[in-house]
Amino acid sequence: MSVFVYILLCLIWGSTWLAIKIGLGSAPPLYAAAIRFAIAVAILASIVRVKKLSYPSGLGNLLRLGHPGVYMYGVSYACVYFGELYINSATAAVLFGSFPFFVAILSNLRLKHERIHRLAWLGLAVGFLGVVLISYDQLQASEHLFWGTVLTLVGSLASAWGLIIHKKHHSGANIYVAAAVQMATGGLLLLPAALIFERLSDFAVTTASVGSILYLSVFGSVIAFLGYYWLLTHMKAVTVSMVAFVTPLVAILVGQILAHETLSAYVYVGTAMILGGMLLVGRE
Repeated sequence: MSVFVYILLCLIWGSTWLAIKIGLGSAPPLYAAAIRFAIAVAILASIVRVKKLSYPSGLGNLLRLGHPGVYMYGVSYACVYFGELYINSATAAVLFGSFPFFVAILSNLRLKHERIHRLAWLGLAVGFLGVVLISYDQLQASEHLFWGTVLTLVGSLASAWGLIIHKKHHSGANIYVAAAVQMATGGLLLLPAALIFERLSDFAVTTASVGSILYLSVFGSVIAFLGYYWLLTHMKAVTVSMVAFVTPLVAILVGQILAHETLSAYVYVGTAMILGGMLLVGRE
């Protein structure tokens, strides 16, 4: 079951990068992300109700459970959606391959029972150099591409920090309740930001915008993140985070076939270095 869920996550999240890019063609980034998670939270809340599960009692406990969502869904997806305004979906997916490196470093600092050792550190170094190479390539091409790269990396770091908080304090929480509360917390940050910084009139109701949001809500949020939370109760945080190493391959394939995206030689070399780093981390 763990292998099946892992593969499913790789396939779904590998396709979400292009879905985000398609949706941004007719929807502002903050509104697109906020509506995505609003729909996902409604679905999850319905599941919680049908299963007759309980939310944490008291506002303090509810906020503590929701805290990781500030980073995993609020900060992370705001950065990712804005980042994809400047870079293509495949490059964004490759850059988010830095996620396991951030998780490994933070695990070493915050999760004493999940420390990593020399071989994994070597893999992290090789993979990080791959990220640097891709960032350099984007800077050489355009300043806008560079800032898209920076935003995606910040989103990766924020997501890693949220994962570590959840793993450290809430790994025993029910996955439906945790997902609903944390997505709602992140979404509540995205909505006021959208109201302040974006115009709702810029949101065009098209097949692309609606289809993108529905796909990302149901598959990219509800199904994928429930699998993600389930894996966190059965595997080390670093192992789960390595899904982000595989999704770029899916994203590159999907982007080239469906959107005819092209990548430079630097991005291919950087991707190879990131995957090589993954193999070293995985061997340990």
